[in-house]
Amino acid sequence: MRREKTTVSQEDYLKAIWEIIQEEQEPISARLAEELRVTPPAVTAALKRMTRDGYLRVSRSGRIRLTRRGRAIAEQLVLRHRLAEKLLTEVIGLEWTKAHEEAERLEHGISAKVAALLLKMFGPDSYCPHGVPLFGGMAKLRRQAGAVRLAEVEPGRTVEVLRVYEKDARFLDFVEGLRLRPGVRVRIERREYDETMTLALGRRRLHLGKPATDRIWVRTLPA
Repeated sequence: MRREKTTVSQEDYLKAIWEIIQEEQEPISARLAEELRVTPPAVTAALKRMTRDGYLRVSRSGRIRLTRRGRAIAEQLVLRHRLAEKLLTEVIGLEWTKAHEEAERLEHGISAKVAALLLKMFGPDSYCPHGVPLFGGMAKLRRQAGAVRLAEVEPGRTVEVLRVYEKDARFLDFVEGLRLRPGVRVRIERREYDETMTLALGRRRLHLGKPATDRIWVRTLPA
């Protein structure tokens, strides 16, 4: 029996679950409702249908896990999204702070053939504008580059920004205004009692609260 084609809504759910897991969080219904901006009953109904169709499993405790089929679809959609971001920024010239929102609109329309051509153009080892590898996601960034959240690094260390959280347009505008983007190096000078950090970027001093330092991933450079 031929399986029906995955719908846009199903793809969105699968990608959201995959990304929540990548951020080392637990994919539960409440978090999905917040991520996808839908009601909890809508999430419950969608999860039941997708479990029936073999995309995921939900335990009695509410933990959501992707099946092999669901994971494959999620990873393909994530790849198309990142390729769209690179097309927008490196070919068309769109600002990197706007790429995520625009790629959300394009990702479902990129065919396998176009994705293959874009992958050939950019190379499988390249990264999206926000610093995430095309393949492997945050797991690869942690494993190969030792990525940690800026909030976790002790004062006195110099770090290189690897990835910036991309789903909040206002946050991206904020870090762009500070010139904090992947590849930039900063020195951590102080951490206050309230976990505000003082960073040295050249001759400038930046002051970031924990809501910001939790959304920037870095690698510590040798002393």
